[in-house]
Amino acid sequence: MTRRVNLIITVISALLCGSAQAGERFELVLRLQNDSAGVLPAAEVCGLKPLSLNGRVSDWRIEASSPVRLRSREYCLQHEELGPYQSKRISMQWQPGIEGQDEAWTSEASFDLIQEPSEQLRRLAKSFAIYPRRERVERIFAWMVEHIAFFGIRRGVEGAEHALQVGGGDCTEHMLAGELLERNGVTVRRILGAVVPNEQHHISASGLHNWIEYRDNGRWLVFDSSRRLLGTPKDSRYLGLLFYSNTRQLSLQPLFTDSPSLKLFLQ
Repeated sequence: MTRRVNLIITVISALLCGSAQAGERFELVLRLQNDSAGVLPAAEVCGLKPLSLNGRVSDWRIEASSPVRLRSREYCLQHEELGPYQSKRISMQWQPGIEGQDEAWTSEASFDLIQEPSEQLRRLAKSFAIYPRRERVERIFAWMVEHIAFFGIRRGVEGAEHALQVGGGDCTEHMLAGELLERNGVTVRRILGAVVPNEQHHISASGLHNWIEYRDNGRWLVFDSSRRLLGTPKDSRYLGLLFYSNTRQLSLQPLFTDSPSLKLFLQ
């Protein structure tokens, strides 16, 4: 009887969590700007589809004020012809469904480690091996917070070794933690997405962010040393758009177009 009651409670809890996630809505406002003296023909603007919310993967519904076409990992918005220096706004809403299978990420597709790490990085990673595996996450987080400063958003990606040399960087340089975690047997994924405060439902350019999630007892938890968050977010929602699989993807943009004269602004 006790086993049956526990099973019922587990099922109800899962349904409630799924319903809570499904009730979330996130709004985006995109401004398209023709930056030329010519006429831009009707075309498409594409972006990365949302994947996860606070580590939970689900299917997402996307609605927009312009026609939208969905691909496996992207969505594309169709816009009308734009006259010289004309601008247009497109609004979107993203809504997650009930939690699904985590098929968008597998350990076989995880991010590659630095093939020839510096001696400094080797020694640092090895220094955490003396602790039990679960304690290593907390130790690495504490080390990152104490020794790697957050310099604010910067153009370009200097990488983990650069962060170690200068003692800081933006959120991409804080990916140094991924090197330390993986070299200590922790399963991680590196993520491009947006952080949205609980009191907001609007995704702005300032909310775009990179962070790490680590696997713990079958759950994905947040490791964000640049914002000093470890574990389950309480004051913000972490909305994942891309699970990085290599260093080249670190320069990917969440919104993109093939037209050099068309400028995109997330407002």
